[in-house]
Amino acid sequence: MAGKGKIVLFFPSYATEEVAPPIALISIAGPLLSAGFQVVIVDSSLSADPVAEVLSHADGALCLGISIITGPMIREAVAVGSAWKARRPDAPVVLGGWHPSILPEQSLAASFVDLVILRQGELAMLELCQQLARGEGHQGIAGTLWKEQGAPHRGASRPHMALAELPDRMPGYELVDQDLYARRTRLRWTMYTASHGCPFDCAYCSNASVYGRKLDLMPPERVVSDITHLVRRQGIELLGFTDDIFFCFRPRTFEIAEGLLSRGVKVDWYIQDRADSVARLSVEEAKLLRRSGLVRVHFGAESGSDDVLRSIDKRSSVERTLEAVDRCKAAGIRASFGFIFGLPGETDQDLRATVNLISRIYQRYDRADCHTNIFTPYPGSPLWPTSVELGVQPPQTLEEWIEYFPRVTVLPWLAGAKHRRLQDIRQYLRLGYPNVRVGEDQGSRRHRLALRTLGPSARWRLREHRYDLPLELRAYEAAQKVKPSLAVYERL
Repeated sequence: MAGKGKIVLFFPSYATEEVAPPIALISIAGPLLSAGFQVVIVDSSLSADPVAEVLSHADGALCLGISIITGPMIREAVAVGSAWKARRPDAPVVLGGWHPSILPEQSLAASFVDLVILRQGELAMLELCQQLARGEGHQGIAGTLWKEQGAPHRGASRPHMALAELPDRMPGYELVDQDLYARRTRLRWTMYTASHGCPFDCAYCSNASVYGRKLDLMPPERVVSDITHLVRRQGIELLGFTDDIFFCFRPRTFEIAEGLLSRGVKVDWYIQDRADSVARLSVEEAKLLRRSGLVRVHFGAESGSDDVLRSIDKRSSVERTLEAVDRCKAAGIRASFGFIFGLPGETDQDLRATVNLISRIYQRYDRADCHTNIFTPYPGSPLWPTSVELGVQPPQTLEEWIEYFPRVTVLPWLAGAKHRRLQDIRQYLRLGYPNVRVGEDQGSRRHRLALRTLGPSARWRLREHRYDLPLELRAYEAAQKVKPSLAVYERL
């Protein structure tokens, strides 16, 4: 057993049905394990009682680390962190992840939080735990904020460390019981990070506030070696890249694909990227990626209006989106597109254009799917100040951010009947067109049943843009209340 002390890491639920090992905590755990610490990861998605499970590991632990992003994860972070403080007031609660990195002072002000780690957490957490093991307290670590007698203090800034120079993350994967996840998902599935950052400046994205505009790339040979390890040691069948943009440096992309092929690594993998990046691939290049295991690309299409795309500095176009569909179709890669409704300045004509583009995508390729969200302005994004000027009320405490979630967002310029109508349009899109989640082949049985039953009328409404008197939706919603299992997917 490791001899330097025990560290407990907790990953709260994001209120979604998707379950995968928490890459954020895996990355934190790797250096700690290599340094001789005992690490326990508690994933809420696998726990019947997260508070009780975390507290069962509290005795003798040096600290509790919690990773969160904005939204529902904060609910369980508050519950678990508060229970920990009541049980172990001497062992600090450490908060990390995107949300506390963007709003560190407000996050630190929460009563249960002792320390906030900014941006990259691997080395800061390691140094913190080494300091705690020496009995020196949690103060003074570079790249952190902490409380001292109730007052906030900030450590020296910590420069960004290249991914390739960080300690090995692979030991963290060994903590994960893949069998537990496989029983939930019927798939041996995990996430992997091969780069940080994005050089683009889309107005809705808060990436730059965490990583800047620089792209930090893991060397392709390291990526191939890590994936080979995960497939052969843990039997991984599907690997999801968390990178914000995968094709930005194209030679590296093909080196990874060719490396997997040359090693005979059999694994399906998916990525997220820009439509214009994939549109620039040749058919032969796309087919090479497919042979290496690429089964799906998630695109941020955002809108079917070029005017809207220009307003958010997307630097892409509707035509590029359709070209990306064609490239994926030629190679047999599933193409998944995300759209944002309710962006500032979006008109009814823009909304119609987006609905029409979604219909064109499905007509163009039977292995495409489209997902929609209502615009959620996040702090740290270029559109955040504009949104506040337009009436968005920023939450004043960590706890108030719990309900800040795309599923329930009501915008000042999109409230009341407008909001309900937009939710109806999104539901018609979900019922009118297939939407296959990661890990599924053709969607669930009840999803296919709903498509057959309600799909024709939904597609007619979308084609004619007739959303008045949505009686079939109200009947469907009533049936869900009686029998929740009838729900196709949650309204995201």
